[in-house]
Amino acid sequence: MKLGVSSYCFRSLMTSGEMDLIAVLDWVAASPAGHIEVAAMDGEYYLENPDVVNATAKHAENIGVPIVNYLVSGDLRSADDKEIDRLRRQLDVAHRFGARIFRHDVAPWSWREQDPGEFETTFAQVVEGCRAVADHAAELGITSTIENHGFFMNGSDRLARLVHAVDRPNFRVTLDLGNGLCVGEVPGKTAAGLIDLAASIGVKDFHIRRSAGDGWLKTLAGDYLLGTISGHGDVDLPGLLALVNTKPDVPVSLEFEGLESTPDAISRSLNNILRLAGAA
Repeated sequence: MKLGVSSYCFRSLMTSGEMDLIAVLDWVAASPAGHIEVAAMDGEYYLENPDVVNATAKHAENIGVPIVNYLVSGDLRSADDKEIDRLRRQLDVAHRFGARIFRHDVAPWSWREQDPGEFETTFAQVVEGCRAVADHAAELGITSTIENHGFFMNGSDRLARLVHAVDRPNFRVTLDLGNGLCVGEVPGKTAAGLIDLAASIGVKDFHIRRSAGDGWLKTLAGDYLLGTISGHGDVDLPGLLALVNTKPDVPVSLEFEGLESTPDAISRSLNNILRLAGAA
């Protein structure tokens, strides 16, 4: 297994200024992880600071921690030219980072269509937008991906349909093993439905309850989720990692989003993933 870490795991430390991306790379170099994915998410920081990107890419190369994936937000519900251009410029950032995979959203995380007609209309626009982004990615030698993320483009059937409709050889999936829970899909179905379309894989764990207090995420199925250290939650990681092991060339990255203290929780998660994958 090619196990790495998403910079998203360090978001609290990076937001507070305790760590920057260079420090995260150094931490990863001293850990059991072998690569990093850079999660810009809703920010334009790396787009607006090419010197930081170039310095980070050089440092990553020097210490032997490749940047395999670059993750950004996106909204292609209208296939807007301005948004497509922004995503193309973000692809150029991914290229400067040396990333061979690029992941973008197609709608705000919390958005969900109101009826089947709105889904179909929006889906058609999303297909066109994804094609335009993927075509620029191909020029750079990058695989463009969509993650099963949020409430709209989530669930294995929707993502598989999108990949088929976009119909580009370099348009694939960043498969998050836990995110299908947000729309009521069990992780085993998500993984089995998307593993053959995955260019990269994200690992996370959740506590899952039928009722919960403040701070938990309510899913479309009425369950409640709370992120936690991988191996401490209710997701069947041994079963999922056994499936992941059938794709040894696909990079796998930890995405920790629990309340536990970092970076200790990240270290525990990495060690648990390696132990559970070895026992799978």
